Amino acid sequence: MNYKHAEYVMTIVEQGGITAAARVLHISQPSLSQTVKAVEYDLGAPLFSRAGNRLTLTPAGRRYVDGVREIMTLEKNLRGEIAEMASDHRATLRIGISASRSVSLLPRILPEFMKRWPLVGVELKESPSVHLEELLEKGGCDIAFITTSFKQNELEYLLVENEQIVLMASHQTELARRVPPGTEIELSEARDERFVTLTSGHSVRAIQDHLCARLGLNPQVLLEVPGMDAAKLIAAESAAVMVCPYGFIQGDPRVEDRVKCYPLRCHGIERHFYFCYPRRSRLTAPMRDLYELARGCCRAHTMSA
Repeated sequence: MNYKHAEYVMTIVEQGGITAAARVLHISQPSLSQTVKAVEYDLGAPLFSRAGNRLTLTPAGRRYVDGVREIMTLEKNLRGEIAEMASDHRATLRIGISASRSVSLLPRILPEFMKRWPLVGVELKESPSVHLEELLEKGGCDIAFITTSFKQNELEYLLVENEQIVLMASHQTELARRVPPGTEIELSEARDERFVTLTSGHSVRAIQDHLCARLGLNPQVLLEVPGMDAAKLIAAESAAVMVCPYGFIQGDPRVEDRVKCYPLRCHGIERHFYFCYPRRSRLTAPMRDLYELARGCCRAHTMSA
């Protein structure tokens, strides 16, 4: 296999077309088109079906792309194993994580990790959880801490902790005065309350939107906030409610004594905290150690219904 030709084809797939790929590769569009034709001639099958300026992968093209990714992963793993043996774990570990988890988790595990692995550099890639799986699959990071549901895809999901979604209600709300804390409720119980919500793109917001659609609920939104930490503080002060993982409330003295929490009936939606990495990749010793550190400092955040 010609590695340069494979790189060109993969760039076309990633960029969505020859024109955009040619710009990224700094070559002319006709030259790139000729390369694609040469690869197709060598394989004896077309890689793309063409409709005007739109390119889509053919079945042969999809298999070619899968094969190239497998070969590139094998090469990366081989180089990693050799580098690990030869350089005493000198490497850079790219960690994908959401902003809220970065604040709550990394200060508790990175100092010890860096003490154990002084030659391993750390590069953080902060992104909402809903985008981290795609970032990991595309090679944008090596491992990721993701709050999500388990999926059958090209990633491995190692459970760090179970999460429980609750409705957090300020003591000033009518719901908090009416319903004892710890009672399992439907989100519709709060239809007359004001909501502080996370912005679209957050996995908790996706759960809230799903439940609202299921229950025919149109929440009264007081404010949309991008970060979990600010959102819960505003909700606690503002006679409002918020859909939130219980772990972000439990043990936080800024809000724990000023709110009441209610486990939500989530109708089969599960959301837990995972350590993820590409299935074809090798889990190195530093990666395994980071996972164990995370699992050791996290605990189950649930409350009885």
